[in-house]
Amino acid sequence: MPTDQENIAELQRQVRRQGELIDALYRHFGLGLLDTTDPTGTPADVTEALRAGDTIGAIKLWRQHTGVGLKEAKDAVEALARTL
Repeated sequence: MPTDQENIAELQRQVRRQGELIDALYRHFGLGLLDTTDPTGTPADVTEALRAGDTIGAIKLWRQHTGVGLKEAKDAVEALARTL
């Protein structure tokens, strides 16, 4: 029977592998990479656009990163702007 440490190590390997697979899917579909985020988990270029006063640009960037529709992106960016 595996020890707790062995179980934890196996789970860590599985999580790393899933991250690698997700990164591969992002590259395959030409989407922005997840590692280009600021400490809050928001894509850094979206935060930069908002800080520069470019809300429309931030919405466009959010859509590129997430693939969501215009309304969803607008709502997300406006919520983010309230926290900055």
